[in-house]
Amino acid sequence: MRWCTKLLKLEPFERYVGDEPVTSYVGIRADEDRVGYISTKPNITATFPFKEDGIDYAGVMRILKESGLGLPPYLNWGRTHSGCFFCFFQQPIEWVRLLEHHPEQFGEAMKYEKISDEPGKTFTWSQGMSLAELRKPENVAAIKRRYKERLQRDRANRKNKPLVETLGGLEIDEDEPKACLICQL
Repeated sequence: MRWCTKLLKLEPFERYVGDEPVTSYVGIRADEDRVGYISTKPNITATFPFKEDGIDYAGVMRILKESGLGLPPYLNWGRTHSGCFFCFFQQPIEWVRLLEHHPEQFGEAMKYEKISDEPGKTFTWSQGMSLAELRKPENVAAIKRRYKERLQRDRANRKNKPLVETLGGLEIDEDEPKACLICQL
């Protein structure tokens, strides 16, 4: 668990609920390899509905579309996850997209950075480059180029998927016969 999740979300949540019995619904998908929030307080019960029901990324996307909620707006501009707009776990391309789509928030994040000649006193969100440096046109272009190259490498190295996975959303009941050989190709 990241320190910010613990200090900025979970501890305030636990203080807020106090000693009242609470069920906390945690939105970790079945295809995510992480444990998630489990409180040490006896009055808080964590429930993982997506994991428990075997709902993966495609399933969550389908639920959002079919329910009428639609996709989270951050997906429209290329964030890979929800969270703070100034999250230092963002990829450089996400900082570029924040700059392009929400320059006011990019500027706000820049205000928190501190550049110092004194060892250990510099703070930047993106490792090795301040946001002031990152926003320079030549750096934006280089980040976009590297991102495009990475996507091309990922596509070239992608393994073939079975047809049932490609179609997505098909529930396979353990008591029913498995798909025929063609669907496994």
